[in-house]
Amino acid sequence: MGQRDVRELDPKAVEFYEFCDEVVQEDGALPAKFKLMLVMAMGAQRHCRECVSSAMRGAINRGASREELVEAIRVIFVAGGAQAVAACREAIEELLKR
Repeated sequence: MGQRDVRELDPKAVEFYEFCDEVVQEDGALPAKFKLMLVMAMGAQRHCRECVSSAMRGAINRGASREELVEAIRVIFVAGGAQAVAACREAIEELLKR
């Protein structure tokens, strides 16, 4: 099912998704790179490796430095424990390649 199909089925859901995407991906009171690092932490808490990696790539695309990402991952480790470490593994491997 493509976006056009979803839009025809439930245009309000698509509008809400687009609104949510804008809230996270655009600078506001918080820069988008920080909001995406928050999304990284939330993905780690849900043990979603792809969520962490995807949010990290988004943060990089919006100017997050390696140091900022390393510090964010440290905070995730402290707050999330061993499972958060596992969820961040792929993101850390990507970061080490940079």
